[in-house]
Amino acid sequence: MFFLEPRQPKRQSASWPTDAEYLPPAPAPSTEEALETALQRIGALEFEVQRGATEHKRMWAHINRLERQLGTLLASQLDQRDDLAGTQHCEHQELSRQTRTLVEQQCQNFARRYSDKTDIARDRPHRERTAYLMSMLIRQLLNNSPASSWSIQQSLRLAEDPGIEGAINRLRTDCVTLMERIARVGLAHEWNYDHFAGRHLDLDRQEAWGSCDPDAPMSFLVAPAYLVNGRVYGRQLVYTV
Repeated sequence: MFFLEPRQPKRQSASWPTDAEYLPPAPAPSTEEALETALQRIGALEFEVQRGATEHKRMWAHINRLERQLGTLLASQLDQRDDLAGTQHCEHQELSRQTRTLVEQQCQNFARRYSDKTDIARDRPHRERTAYLMSMLIRQLLNNSPASSWSIQQSLRLAEDPGIEGAINRLRTDCVTLMERIARVGLAHEWNYDHFAGRHLDLDRQEAWGSCDPDAPMSFLVAPAYLVNGRVYGRQLVYTV
């Protein structure tokens, strides 16, 4: 008696193609399409950057406006207080430094150049003559009503030389310009010449000139103190012996 084995279904060969392999490949975008996409993205980025820049500019303008308003408010408050340096006080500090430069450079250079051309300090030791001529010159320049150039030249007993008169005139012009700036700043200002020969320095309002001994007694005043509302912004320069 014969038995037939059940027929087994044929296995699909591994080499046969799958359903996915029957799908056609996706078409690659054309160059024009890729370029258009890139341009759209660039346009979107440019828009975002521009918007950010505009916002940044607007914010900085707002911040600058607030800073100016705050600065104006603080300056107004400081100007009303005597214990703090407001805008006017800061300007006077700068003008005091400029006065010191004018004295130590321009006036001293003039005195060095002409101290041997006048007999106004002949009775003094040679080392004092430049400083003494400076003191006589500065008293006539740093004054509410500076003397004329011709008057200064005569009082210093200098020869009537056009070069000397021109040098004095330049110094006088610089001093007048400085005093006009001081007046525009405001607040009560004065040049203080008060001192007592033979006494020792008051270091709160005086300092020794050049290489003079600060512990020695005063001989004469070289340059005045710079006072604003009674406060010392620049100390007197005093020659000591």
